[in-house]
Amino acid sequence: MKPYVFTLWSLFFAIPMSAQNQADSTATNWERQLELKEVVVMASRTVVKQAPDRIIYLTKNDQYAKGMNGIEVLDRIPRVSVVNDMVTVAGKSSVKYIIDGHLMEISDEAMALRLKNLQASGIEKIEVLTTPPAKYGANNNVAYISITSKNESLGTRGNIWTNGIIRESFCYQLGGNVSHTTRKVELSADASWNDSKGINDLDRTYIFPYYTKISQRTTNYRNRTFGANGLFKYKFTNTLNAGVILNYYTNRLNSKLFDVTTDRGNVYSSTNYSPSRPDNALTITAFSDWMLDTKGKMLSLTYNYYDKQAQSFSDVTTSANNTDTKLTNTGDNKYHIHSAKLDAILPLKLFKMEAGLAFTYIGNNTALDVRYLENNSWMSDTKQSNAFEYDESTAVAYVSAERNFTNSFFGKLGLRYESTRTKGYQLVKDEESRYSYNHLFPTVNLSWNSHKAGRFTLSYSMGITRPNFNDLNPYKYYTTTSDYVSGNPDLRPSVAHNAEINYSFKGIYAVLYNSYNNDAIGYITRFNNDGSQYTIPENHINSNKTGLYLSYYRSFFGWWNINLGGEFFHTYAKSKLTDYKDADDSSWSGKIEFNTSFILNKQKNLILDMRFSHYFPYHERMIRYKAMSLLGCYLRYNLLNDRLTLTASVTDPFGWNTTKSTAIYNDYKVYTRNDIHASSVSFRISYNFGRDKVNNVYRDTKERESKRAN
Repeated sequence: MKPYVFTLWSLFFAIPMSAQNQADSTATNWERQLELKEVVVMASRTVVKQAPDRIIYLTKNDQYAKGMNGIEVLDRIPRVSVVNDMVTVAGKSSVKYIIDGHLMEISDEAMALRLKNLQASGIEKIEVLTTPPAKYGANNNVAYISITSKNESLGTRGNIWTNGIIRESFCYQLGGNVSHTTRKVELSADASWNDSKGINDLDRTYIFPYYTKISQRTTNYRNRTFGANGLFKYKFTNTLNAGVILNYYTNRLNSKLFDVTTDRGNVYSSTNYSPSRPDNALTITAFSDWMLDTKGKMLSLTYNYYDKQAQSFSDVTTSANNTDTKLTNTGDNKYHIHSAKLDAILPLKLFKMEAGLAFTYIGNNTALDVRYLENNSWMSDTKQSNAFEYDESTAVAYVSAERNFTNSFFGKLGLRYESTRTKGYQLVKDEESRYSYNHLFPTVNLSWNSHKAGRFTLSYSMGITRPNFNDLNPYKYYTTTSDYVSGNPDLRPSVAHNAEINYSFKGIYAVLYNSYNNDAIGYITRFNNDGSQYTIPENHINSNKTGLYLSYYRSFFGWWNINLGGEFFHTYAKSKLTDYKDADDSSWSGKIEFNTSFILNKQKNLILDMRFSHYFPYHERMIRYKAMSLLGCYLRYNLLNDRLTLTASVTDPFGWNTTKSTAIYNDYKVYTRNDIHASSVSFRISYNFGRDKVNNVYRDTKERESKRAN
């Protein structure tokens, strides 16, 4: 363990222990129970249960979650893992979030801040939908995590928090939220700020038949982000309401890259300086709900507008043999998305039906200006500078039906139709490309439950992965003057098939899953004749993953809790390109996860969490990864009737969080080592104010496409 990690952790551990002995001189209600001349029987409450189409985690029933924020709570749910504030679900390729019905369409970094604004004390339940219903976009192998706050009442409530993080540099985060509810009006707002600094080391070794090329790269960065959300909702009558939601996110990334490359006896030293440039995103949502009768019939109308504008600049210099080569990249990216959706809920006599229509229009305008220094004058590179315009429109119709056939058997069927038209235009080359595709996406969910044998669920879904806008832009973004990344306007969506069998019984949760992806996008690195290299995305991979995930959740003695999980899976990938030495790639692998929590005092307000994960070597999409382990320790101390929470944590104390991989091409092998310097010590203070039964209120935006702009 690093010395500063051990010293700071030991110091903070002693503080709450000392405070406990000095401040808590008055017996608590819990202590008074121990003094009673009678036996008190404490009934255990269900924390995790399996519904027909989702996993439900009841936060209010988990005493070990006291004082946690939203992102920490997620790590206590079976099948869900959190690494460096990134959330994954076993057997799924991506995660989307719904907070009180509001679909969050923001970047992963902004989402992490948003989750930290949520407190476990204000969360009623968290649901993990691994087979999304037809009303949601047919994204490929996605899991939806739906967070519901506690029942609202009239009044005001809020939370403020700050977090300091010690790595090579000091970083900090702060945020807060407030909500106010009357009989007619609902108001809520939250804001977050993040100022982070860090180092990223990337070492690559290319082994060719007759020589070896070595690249050692270090990036120092500072990223400042701000996010804000606001809601206004008005209740016209008991059956009709309308409102508007605003979401704003901005970040300023400043980075400096240093690269030393040794190639056939020549040494190339490069720098890439990227000063911060505006990167802003705004979402405006207007909605209205109309309850048609007392049986649950409802109509919902939603309109979304999404606007993102991002600018970039890089000053690149490469030095070799006393000669400097210089160029600059100046980018300007603009995205506009309009979408409208009509949803209907129809509880019929035989089954409950949902149906809807939607339309989305996307406009993407991107410009890149590449200049190089020649004879002390900056010259525009007309072959690489370009402007790219991309338009996409999608019409959607869906219908689903569900029914409880008996007390034990549940069924749900859904069908979603999407028709898409795209047009891409390169201004400089005067090249236009048009493409259209239509897909029908079915979903099936069948569930059988027995009090003696547990619950079995069988599900199937079909999804699509559309290229993000950066991958479509045919530009060359240089990291050094001889290493660049380019988009590909010829990319096409890829379709996937996903199936699962879930089982749960008395703390045991298991899932057997399979996911097949046809013509998926993969990134290829190639070399030009002059030795320069580039990376480009292409549709070239057919992949299949089959796995078994198993977890066990149990509490002992009223003060100790464990959550033990493991995954065993087989991956297979086949490339249609000739770049790889082996067109087929397959492997067996797995991981183990162990989370444990201890209540350290009688007042049950001092809690220690320890989390460990180990990933065995595995293959994924023609790349072979080595084993990696993760370790974290967290200490929480709750004061003032749980309004004030002090948290200290140590993450990756031994530096195990390093990714190592190998890719084997026909002409060379590349060994990659990526160290993000994850070792850190952090301290967080959080304070809740206002009435205890008031919580934020949000609304589903039905907006699905802005994720592709991140």
